[in-house]
Amino acid sequence: MKKNTFLYIVIAVLVIALAGLGALNVRTLDKLASLQSKVNELQKNVQEVSDSAAELSSKADQLDALYPDDPTVASAAANAQTDSQASSDASDSDTQNSTDSASQDSASADSKDSSSAAQEEGTLSPSSGSSTFTNNSDSSMDNVLNQVQSLLPTDNGTWSVYVCNLAKNTEGAINDQQMQAASLIKLYIMGAVYEDYDKLSASYGKDSLDNNLNSMITVSDNDAANTLVNYLGSGDDAAGMARVNKFCQDHGYTSTSMGRLLLADNSNGDNYTSVKDCGKFLKTIYQQDKGTSTEDTLAGAEYMYHLLKMQTRQNKIPAQMPDGVKVANKTGELDTVENDAGIIYDTAKGIDLVICFMSQDVKDTSAAQSTIAEDSRAIYGYYNE
Repeated sequence: MKKNTFLYIVIAVLVIALAGLGALNVRTLDKLASLQSKVNELQKNVQEVSDSAAELSSKADQLDALYPDDPTVASAAANAQTDSQASSDASDSDTQNSTDSASQDSASADSKDSSSAAQEEGTLSPSSGSSTFTNNSDSSMDNVLNQVQSLLPTDNGTWSVYVCNLAKNTEGAINDQQMQAASLIKLYIMGAVYEDYDKLSASYGKDSLDNNLNSMITVSDNDAANTLVNYLGSGDDAAGMARVNKFCQDHGYTSTSMGRLLLADNSNGDNYTSVKDCGKFLKTIYQQDKGTSTEDTLAGAEYMYHLLKMQTRQNKIPAQMPDGVKVANKTGELDTVENDAGIIYDTAKGIDLVICFMSQDVKDTSAAQSTIAEDSRAIYGYYNE
């Protein structure tokens, strides 16, 4: 009887112990389930924060691409990048504690994709070379000039390039120097004529003046250019060229001079200009038309802009521009020279540009024309796509 009682006691103790262990296991499992739920919720919250930070970073990068030197924009981009990185780090840490290594591979892939996207944005080609001048206030200008340098041919003449971001009024050039102007000299003839427009109209008639201006710019008529130079000198060609040179001196076009009439022999002089002088001329026209000019002014700027918009020679800067984008330009050609200077307007992002190309000692003029067209398209895309 005592043995039976002892056995019953042992069985009861075991039952109670098993019941206690069962209750403990159930409680533990409940806690584990609750903990897993909290971890899942935390991961979800972290992912939402990460996504928001990534979106903010993307928007900041877009702003930075348009205004890379604005300190407020730069600060926003830096903060967004920091937030995005912090969220990514937090997400990686939480995932490591709650999931396996597959999530780490995914995070690594995301990082590579992000790096690749950042590398593509605003890139023409690997950077190389250097610019001869910038105003040191626009890092994107330095970047685009360095990249354009790498696109210029090394075996087809000597090249100069000017770029102006009209939205920010920043400019820069590659290898700016005095070069053969060819028909780019007609820009300065036009400028001098509009400065003396009333006097010349009274002497030679408004219709004659306007017709010659139109022909000189829109179809690059050399006879029209020489006629206007003669008008400027009151019938004396040498005096007319001197008037063009005075116009250039008065407006600070220090690399520009007229030493011969169009089609004349160059044994006693030639016509010269630079991409910077041409760029300044076109920039002034554009800014006066927009009412934003703060430096020089040119008489008849709106009329000159109108004539440049009517240009029929569009095989260089305008050749590869997207539909809807317009160019007001003036070309120049000689046997070994290919030039073009233009205002690019009605752009996709509202970042209008002035681009000028000059080349001399060119061996292949067709290839040089293609270089101007392709590089102009690349510059446009850098700022507006």
